[in-house]
Amino acid sequence: MKLEYAFSCICIFFCLSTYADGVKSAKVGEQSPDFQFADKNGKIFSLKDFRGQYVFIDIWATHCLPCKEEIPYLEKIQEKLKKKNIAFIGIATDWDKKEWIQFIEEKALKETQLILDRQWISFMHSYDVATIPRYILLDKEGKIINLNMPRPSNPECMKILKSLKK
Repeated sequence: MKLEYAFSCICIFFCLSTYADGVKSAKVGEQSPDFQFADKNGKIFSLKDFRGQYVFIDIWATHCLPCKEEIPYLEKIQEKLKKKNIAFIGIATDWDKKEWIQFIEEKALKETQLILDRQWISFMHSYDVATIPRYILLDKEGKIINLNMPRPSNPECMKILKSLKK
């Protein structure tokens, strides 16, 4: 597992630095780059599907131990803030889609779970993601509020999310 995680991190860094030239880095206050990724059933979701809601993006992978350690904390936040108009979106960086589907089904992960596809290099580069887990917060119009949210295990994360206006 650790070797797979290290390999993924190295691949992400290499691909971002080599193949994503020309992709503009996102900045706080700017419109977030759009995405189109599939859920486990192949349904395509776009950032536009979540207009009118705050969007909390969790970039993670099934082989990432720190990512998996944050799941119970994230689930507690989702439960406590279910009436807060926040869309929680998990975007997995897994290479093996079957393993990802098995994991999200076994853990019964809530909210929208998506997996990266061919567009992942530009998506990851636009948010300057070099390591995971990574959390990003967008406003109701898709503008970036925070490019590097505290982890759900950090009480500051809940504080920030609670402060959002309905």
